[in-house]
Amino acid sequence: MYVQALSSLPPASRREVVEQFWGISSSTNVGKSLLQQDGSYFEYFETQCRLAHQYDHPENPLCTQQNICDIVNNLNAGEDREAIKSRLSLELKSAPVANVDVLSNVIDLAVRLWLMVHVGNVQRGVTGQTALLWREGRLKDCVSVHFQHQRVLTDLVKFEKIFNARNVERVAGVAIRWTPNLIDHLKLIEDGKEPVLNIFHHAAFLNYHRNCDFFPVGFIDETIRTLALLLPTHDQDSRKWFRKQQAKLRLDINAISCGHLKLEERQIDHFNFWHDRLVILKQFFDDSSPRTIKQWWFDDRKRVQWFWVAILLVVCTLAFGLIQCLEGGWQIWKAYHPS
Repeated sequence: MYVQALSSLPPASRREVVEQFWGISSSTNVGKSLLQQDGSYFEYFETQCRLAHQYDHPENPLCTQQNICDIVNNLNAGEDREAIKSRLSLELKSAPVANVDVLSNVIDLAVRLWLMVHVGNVQRGVTGQTALLWREGRLKDCVSVHFQHQRVLTDLVKFEKIFNARNVERVAGVAIRWTPNLIDHLKLIEDGKEPVLNIFHHAAFLNYHRNCDFFPVGFIDETIRTLALLLPTHDQDSRKWFRKQQAKLRLDINAISCGHLKLEERQIDHFNFWHDRLVILKQFFDDSSPRTIKQWWFDDRKRVQWFWVAILLVVCTLAFGLIQCLEGGWQIWKAYHPS
């Protein structure tokens, strides 16, 4: 990793990151495929490094690729935050780098790059993201506590085929915010003028973690299934909509290739970690009413209701037409028979 401002991470460095972080060899078909298809993760990687470098030590930089890979290996081995910080301090005891903030900066950077969860302070980058509070102890324990089963809400909801990100936006009037922070995935915010739904789109990154055991068991697979729910691969309208979003915002193209959930897989009981957020989102979607003609036109949730409305409009049109015809005939008759 360059200690200067990064323009682009070289292919060799990308391969080393994938091998060091997740043990995926770039010589395998899986490794080659992921590296070829994944550009958005490494854009995130480079951006985070630039921000962290601003607070690195100018003469003895800590935010190097070797240090970050070593920290990730230490975290994966179960070392706590203080032990890693002490190790960094000992290695650099002869250098004028004793600032605790500098040490925390590189540790938090390694966590952000490895897990894509917002940790620490990106001082010059206003992120608006929810942060994972990890100040001491083992990172895995902190992650396990945060990403645990969320089944507080007991409401039964049904995920019809119409329930996807495209329709959440155009029917319910919810703005989609594509987030690089796994903590904010499926978080619905209603504080502003319009509701905002955060969607974590880094599907290639999720595939990197599929064979790792740092996140709770089943968490990564369930997160991928939420993408399959909101971005169904076989839905042509969703694919067309997402590709426009991807071209404009440089999203992970793999997000639309997570599959398509069958009817049985679309049941709310099949979701544990994202259960409550999905319930809240679906309730908001069901309770929302079209506020514009465009939303009304796209709203297919109550087809029977709109069918009878259409029938009523046709009947009213015919009735008014008949009344006008009778009135016109009456006026003509009166014209010929004034008395």
